[in-house]
Amino acid sequence: MEQRKRVVIVGGGYAGVKALQTLAASNLCDIILIDQHPYHYLQTEAYELIANECSMSRVTIDLVALSLSYGEHVTFIKDTVREIDFENKCASGQNSCHPYDYLLLCTGSRTAFHSTIAGLREHSHGVKTLPSALSFKHQFEQRLYARMESEGGWCGEPFNVVIGGGGLSGVEIAAEMAYYIRVFHKDNTLTCEDIHIFLIIPHENVLEGMERYLIQKATRRLTQLGVKIINHSRITSVEEHTLILDNDDVLCFDFMIFTGGIIASTLTSTMTTAKNKKSQIIVDEYLRVPTYNGVFAAGDIAELRGVEGELLPPTAQSAEQSGTLAAQNILAMIENREMRCAKIRIEGMMVALGGNYAAISLFGVIRISGLLGYWVKRVIMRGYRYLLHRQCIKGMDKSSKTKHRCHTGF
Repeated sequence: MEQRKRVVIVGGGYAGVKALQTLAASNLCDIILIDQHPYHYLQTEAYELIANECSMSRVTIDLVALSLSYGEHVTFIKDTVREIDFENKCASGQNSCHPYDYLLLCTGSRTAFHSTIAGLREHSHGVKTLPSALSFKHQFEQRLYARMESEGGWCGEPFNVVIGGGGLSGVEIAAEMAYYIRVFHKDNTLTCEDIHIFLIIPHENVLEGMERYLIQKATRRLTQLGVKIINHSRITSVEEHTLILDNDDVLCFDFMIFTGGIIASTLTSTMTTAKNKKSQIIVDEYLRVPTYNGVFAAGDIAELRGVEGELLPPTAQSAEQSGTLAAQNILAMIENREMRCAKIRIEGMMVALGGNYAAISLFGVIRISGLLGYWVKRVIMRGYRYLLHRQCIKGMDKSSKTKHRCHTGF
């Protein structure tokens, strides 16, 4: 009898989770999922977390329970993959080494703290990871509390939050924080009314490259919430509480979040395959890494293209589709079937704009905003988490039964 193939997935983000679901459902291979964290971080909900709209439990999915739910042919390992021996087909982490027949890289991306901007990394926060989002949230609230205490409950001095980058993350965070501050002031009428949100963007408009409807709705909502948009501006240097723009304007801040671009995970630096300027792996039409045998890449770590061959922005939607397609092509190789070209189609965009407000464009024909947009987005995002959470419950039940048998001797 032919030995079952082993597939190693590195990374438990949107691409890795979708790949896991696809491979596990087939029961054609043994699967090892490796991630440095024991949870799947719902990064699309980060704006709610840092604005106190939800708890940490609402933006995480337990990868241990998720893996257990699929049975004994799926294993989760908490480790950081540092090196891959492509010749001998083995992925090595800090604590373990894992041979593979097929390898799927889904380690995502990180905030691109550009080295050309002096002080950017040292004096600004990213929110692409759960620790960084929690760190910002904690420090922001501590600073706000200290200001209230020192001034007897009345914040006379300006409290400035600067967000660098007018893409989807920057816009959603700016809107949610502005809304949070508005609610905070309403509930605490004598405290901290002099808080300002600045959004620095290099282009004319926020959400550059998206359709006009979303740009207009986002701009109008940000303006209504009091966000100060500084367009046609680039950050040239950052100090502890001051930044300088390319027109020599100086802006003082208490906190700064940077969302101005991404770079692929550090794992790509150990690989000799072709990469783009964002260090993303250039994959073939089947999402294979051309240089190495049996290796695929999906999500932000790869340069993904759409139906017309156009470059796709790094979104959860493109990550999920690529994870599914890569897994399907691995299964095709296992069964000696023809692989499918990875034609990824972005069906729409959803932009959360603070409180019960969102702007949505779906399939190029459905465009809604306001409260209805918020509820549509909420149903879609909550539906994603709900299905994964239900799967995790199955894993928890299996774990409990195993422990019970161990304790009772059955």
